[in-house]
Amino acid sequence: MYEDYLKNMKGIIYKNLMESYLPFPIDKKLFSSWSDKIPHGGDTIIYTSYMYQIAPLLKKFERYANTFSKIKIPRSLMSLASFFKPDKDQLARSFNILRNIANILKNNGIDFGYLYDDEPYSGALLIELGMVDAFNDYAKKLNEFFINNGVKNIITLDPHTHNALKRANLNANVKNYLELVSFKGKGSYVFHDSCLYSRHYNMYDRIRYIIKNSGIELTEDYLITSKEMGLCCGGPLGIISENDSGKIAEIRYNQLRSLNENILVACPLCYENLSKFSKNVKDIAEVVS
Repeated sequence: MYEDYLKNMKGIIYKNLMESYLPFPIDKKLFSSWSDKIPHGGDTIIYTSYMYQIAPLLKKFERYANTFSKIKIPRSLMSLASFFKPDKDQLARSFNILRNIANILKNNGIDFGYLYDDEPYSGALLIELGMVDAFNDYAKKLNEFFINNGVKNIITLDPHTHNALKRANLNANVKNYLELVSFKGKGSYVFHDSCLYSRHYNMYDRIRYIIKNSGIELTEDYLITSKEMGLCCGGPLGIISENDSGKIAEIRYNQLRSLNENILVACPLCYENLSKFSKNVKDIAEVVS
């Protein structure tokens, strides 16, 4: 039964996080190799939580989840993400985004370090799976990690990581990079808001301000792109129902495309859900400098 699979999967993810700071086995050295020019550690760090790097793997995990639930596989193999190898082009794209964000921060006069393969995962997946008590346990472990590494300021790069760290009540100060920078850009786009950025962290106006000031033209429509009416991409539903998640994503894509064929996002999971319908979906960090 799928319910049994989901229960087992939750247990394995929690166990992995508490033992290794990772939801499932990944090649940390590979996924942190996007830069070798940033100082290691320090009291202010750029924090990827591996989200841009592993977003395509998370979508694969969702895709096969229902299949896994229908076959008998050993418990030790339930975390089949360990068998998924990153696509070279997808990994290169994520590395390019991370380098661009780091350069934007530097251009804004912000000094920071990076933990490289010592970096822990944020625990965001526990929240997505409704495992609030498990997340609270992990958050204490995460807080101790940052304290022991002398981290006082954390710069997050995506909404799911930002939400997890804000909910973790860390001793460290947590800011998202879009709260700290300005940049230059060009072109015409419609912007798809992350629900977390827009509604939970009141960044709707801030993000639009820096995009419009960059030189990018935004196509807007109250019924499609307003904070009150904008739809979710369907991403958070993927682990429960990939089919329903895909239907929501298609509806959202068609809405956005009706305004502009060029779509801008600020979340690796929004990108994964919407980009399967078009090659004209871009992350903010891919089109600005």
